[in-house]
Amino acid sequence: MRVQRLFVFIAFFLLSALLIGCPKPVTEVKRVQVSGKVTLDDKVLTTGKITFDPANGEPPASFDILDGNYEGKAPVGKNKIMITAFEKVSMKKKMGFDGPGYDKEVDENRLPPRYNVKSEIFREVEDGQENKFNFPLRSN
Repeated sequence: MRVQRLFVFIAFFLLSALLIGCPKPVTEVKRVQVSGKVTLDDKVLTTGKITFDPANGEPPASFDILDGNYEGKAPVGKNKIMITAFEKVSMKKKMGFDGPGYDKEVDENRLPPRYNVKSEIFREVEDGQENKFNFPLRSN
């Protein structure tokens, strides 16, 4: 009985390995230099993060925004752009409640969802081009 179980286990393991197959080789994603300026209501966005997401399974590229500027290497091709700028606010201020625990600070995105979670902003990153993208954002 024990030998049968061992045989079934080994057969199951080998069959599973055959069905799964070998993983695809990892290919290098072509990335090129991008840079630009981000403003909010005509003023530089002091701090934030900008993400270039090719949305094709390749890893996105995220860069810090500092004094309105960003730079780094982004995937070549069409990229969805998402921009965030978090600030610390108390739960009391955010939720309008008072009491124990509501003085704790949490991160809150200052930018409207249309620039991040609901972004429909796209830029074409091209090899051999300057790839300078400026983003004049509006808070309302």
